[in-house]
Amino acid sequence: MKIWFALLSLFFCLSCDDGGIAIESFDFDQTSLNYCDAPQGYLFYALNDAETEAIMAQVLIDPATLLVDGTVNLVLNGNTQSVVYRVFDQSVTQEYFCSAIPPNTPQVIEEFTANSGDVELISVVSYDDFDGLSLSQEGDLNLDTDVDGLPNFYDFDDDGDNVPTLFELDLVNADGDNDPLTNPLDTDSDGLPDYLDPDDDGDGVLTINEDNNYDLDPTNDVSDLDFGADYLNPEVAVDYSIELYREHVYEITSALTVILRDLVLVRDAEEIIKDVLVLGVLPRFLTEDVVVTPLRD
Repeated sequence: MKIWFALLSLFFCLSCDDGGIAIESFDFDQTSLNYCDAPQGYLFYALNDAETEAIMAQVLIDPATLLVDGTVNLVLNGNTQSVVYRVFDQSVTQEYFCSAIPPNTPQVIEEFTANSGDVELISVVSYDDFDGLSLSQEGDLNLDTDVDGLPNFYDFDDDGDNVPTLFELDLVNADGDNDPLTNPLDTDSDGLPDYLDPDDDGDGVLTINEDNNYDLDPTNDVSDLDFGADYLNPEVAVDYSIELYREHVYEITSALTVILRDLVLVRDAEEIIKDVLVLGVLPRFLTEDVVVTPLRD
């Protein structure tokens, strides 16, 4: 993910005992944000094009905080929340940042540390139930067809019939458009596609209850081998009164934007000041599988 600056790059001429070293860039534009995960927290870092300069933000935060939509502002304290800018004598690799013991090379030839500023972490969370439908295809994000507490967009069984939505869409794709909603299954031809129809064959017995082995999977209950599963056979209408939904799994992904605000980096009497410095975006910073079994009323 590309990095965007809110301010122009700066030119600094810094004096030191050996006659002066010029830092002409402080330019991290068009570079990638990277990170390391360690017991002391996350280390976010970006390199310039030459990979000889790095801006690093060390933060200590509960990962669970970053798995919900929102913004967290951490005040720099030089300890658990800190920012450092370094210049190296040669290009630097990820090994330098993520090793428990940094390698001997490259050497740091200049270092500025932040004495004030904030690290802003913006999390945008997405959900995936792997049911074959995109977020836009799921429709109203507040819709919960089976009223099981899971909105359709992260409910892998939208109608709560214990048959996954993925198995009730356009499985044949005869038109070749690869759109699962073009011709979704509608077994009883009632105009309501099977993935939203709690009684797929229209025989008066809910699909979820046509489960004669009680394994919470109606697809493997077959009375007529020539016809197929009972829940699709209107000639078989035996109600087994199933009271449970099957286990549901969905994935949460957090896209994280890291921004430094009101940053003041110092080295002796020299300062680098940035009102806003966008380090970049990590599109899949954290992922977590959620396993839940909804309750059936």
